[in-house]
Amino acid sequence: MRRPHALVLAFFSLIFSSCEKDPPLKEPGSNEAINEWTMAQMRHYYYWNDQITQTNDYQQSPDLFFKSILFPDDHYSSILQTLNSDTYGNTLTNTFGFDMVQLQTTGKTIQLITQIVPFSEGDLMGLKRGDSISHINNEPIDHSNLKSLLSKSLLLPAMHLTRNDGKIFHLPSSYISQPVLYTAKLISSSPTVGYMFLSQFDFSGAYSLLEAVQNFKSQQVQELIVDLRYNPGGQVAFASFCALLLADIKENDIFAKYQGNKNIKNREDSFAAALQGQPDGYSFSAKDVLKQGLHLKRIYMLTGPNTASASEMLINGLHPYVQVVQVGDKTYGKDMASTTLSTPEEIHGTERAWHLIPMIYKIYNKMGQGDYSNGITPSIKIDEFAFLPLPPIGDTRDPLIREVLRTISDKNTRVKGTVNTTEKTNILSPKYRGSTYQVIPIEVSKEDKTEK
Repeated sequence: MRRPHALVLAFFSLIFSSCEKDPPLKEPGSNEAINEWTMAQMRHYYYWNDQITQTNDYQQSPDLFFKSILFPDDHYSSILQTLNSDTYGNTLTNTFGFDMVQLQTTGKTIQLITQIVPFSEGDLMGLKRGDSISHINNEPIDHSNLKSLLSKSLLLPAMHLTRNDGKIFHLPSSYISQPVLYTAKLISSSPTVGYMFLSQFDFSGAYSLLEAVQNFKSQQVQELIVDLRYNPGGQVAFASFCALLLADIKENDIFAKYQGNKNIKNREDSFAAALQGQPDGYSFSAKDVLKQGLHLKRIYMLTGPNTASASEMLINGLHPYVQVVQVGDKTYGKDMASTTLSTPEEIHGTERAWHLIPMIYKIYNKMGQGDYSNGITPSIKIDEFAFLPLPPIGDTRDPLIREVLRTISDKNTRVKGTVNTTEKTNILSPKYRGSTYQVIPIEVSKEDKTEK
């Protein structure tokens, strides 16, 4: 009688033991399901796929898992989740309508406003480029606390800036849409020199830019200054739009070459092909844009540490075709393109989708020139912060603009009313160079559409 009982116990013990050894089911929406899918995507598409950090911890949050496997030198790849604001970023310019820099000069630390979004609250209240700020939210600023004060402010419904003269600016937090074209105007009549400031590359500014170019054509502009000092990038299609409007190029000239890992094909885009990536609602053709363009053989580009991504791509992409005279400081150094990979429903289930944005391509121009991860060095190097006070955008007292005008005239003549009004400052070291974390990624579509 005991034998059947022992057999039954052994049978159930065997079932229990085998169940314990079976791996847990990977339910759609579970961290493990999402992270295993993430690893598969990264091994296929990621530029540094052979240098992914190995891990067995598939149970951690997808955003932490993604960041844990990245190549250590990759500072650009990111991950977002639908409707999860904690995974998105915001900046001073798109939240409060300004940007600033902290400089260490002889004996003191100063904070200067570098950029004011036109018609933003600060602009309407009289906050100006070059204004010196002493307090944020009633706390005095020193050499060590600026970043933390700004980070805290980005989470608040409003921030208070105190200018050195005691005036307080109350700036409500809101989504601020910058105009792409801040200003476009003539700054010299003999020869005729045009100037434009582009805050970013976005088709919301297409018609304003087109109108400005038509005005320049009617005024027979001979030389052009394009100010990209605070341009974090944007749409590659808009960078192509700018190139076609400004430079002496052909629609089928190669704008960019993309080099990926061994799993994905290298590719190249002409200016016309890049323009086809314009968003819904726009239907510009490269041929028509060229007809309305300036066809310049030389363009002066003003740059700095916040010149990044697609704006660097424009500079590098035009080099084989026209003379690009870069004036200012070294650029940010974003020579990579990304793509967006979104979890399919069978992976995220009823949970909100995750969106991987890994770097998948290095970017080169027609001549194979690229590899500017340390920034593109200007041919004429000038630190705008070595000359204070900072003049308004587009003012001929600006040291970079003044240098371009001097270069164009090819003489050591003074631009009227400029030299004696600018004080040269001994900048020991820049402590905070503005919202460089707002770099807008260059995004391309995947060549192979099937996600693994």
